[in-house]
Amino acid sequence: MAGATPAFTPIRFDNVIENYKEMAKTKPYLTFEYGLEAMLTIFTLHDFSMFHELEEEFGTDKAVELYARIWKRRTYLEWPGLLQFIGKKEGDKIDMDDLIKIMGVYFETFGNPIFLSQRTDDEVTFRVTDCPYTTQILWPMFTPEENLAYNDKIQIDCNYAIFETFLELAGMEDQWVFGFPSQLCRTNDACEFTFRRKKF
Repeated sequence: MAGATPAFTPIRFDNVIENYKEMAKTKPYLTFEYGLEAMLTIFTLHDFSMFHELEEEFGTDKAVELYARIWKRRTYLEWPGLLQFIGKKEGDKIDMDDLIKIMGVYFETFGNPIFLSQRTDDEVTFRVTDCPYTTQILWPMFTPEENLAYNDKIQIDCNYAIFETFLELAGMEDQWVFGFPSQLCRTNDACEFTFRRKKF
């Protein structure tokens, strides 16, 4: 009948992956690649927008502080899932071998290649050789000067917030300290993340 509403079958799996697969049956553009890029892009743009709104409202210093606190809180929320992925649960003893596994999961899940470049009794260093958050999304959108200014404000504080919280949640903060000596978003060839044993 002309003007009739097309029939449809409601889709609801209470699961984003299953919903996506079902929608892709009639909408072929919804590939895995499209979905991953779309989610990373919206996350990055949301993060970028959030910081600038905080900065306009509260000034740079307060915005940086709040931004780092947001990443710290997010790390608390992520931690149980990271533990589960490596076969641990909250309350289990976590050592550096476990933390190395967690670092791999944390970065590789979102397309950031990570390599263990140094491992001694006193120092563990990782190199991350690409960061699609910035290199694929923000760098093409803004000038080098705008991107550097943004990253100068946020990157050090947010990464310390994340990985010092890793040490805290692992119960390792009394033995190890975190360092972030090299950043892709500062035009270096890799991000470096270091954990050094404290000297007493």
